[in-house]
Amino acid sequence: MKFELSDFFEDLNALLNADLSFEQSLFFASQLHLILVKIHPFEDGNGRTARLLEKWFLAEKLGEKAWFLQSEKTCYYNQNGYYAALRALGLEYETLDYSRALPFLTLLPKSL
Repeated sequence: MKFELSDFFEDLNALLNADLSFEQSLFFASQLHLILVKIHPFEDGNGRTARLLEKWFLAEKLGEKAWFLQSEKTCYYNQNGYYAALRALGLEYETLDYSRALPFLTLLPKSL
């Protein structure tokens, strides 16, 4: 897990320094959320931490109004879809199939 987190934070830093469009910001915010949840660095609170990271990343890229995006409400009212989209990639980090990530990556744009 140590190397996965190190790689994750390197990628996060690169994305923070990149000039991203609105659509790219949504995509990468969702992907950061997904990857952190799948690395699963904590015993508890991985989803909450990943959702906070997603929102923070959007605020960094799009401005402070991103904090008002109702993405948490979308996850709350669609918990079954949220967890089904996470499970679709697989359970073990080493064998995740990111080609099955589209249902998860579309959850954030649906909250607009």
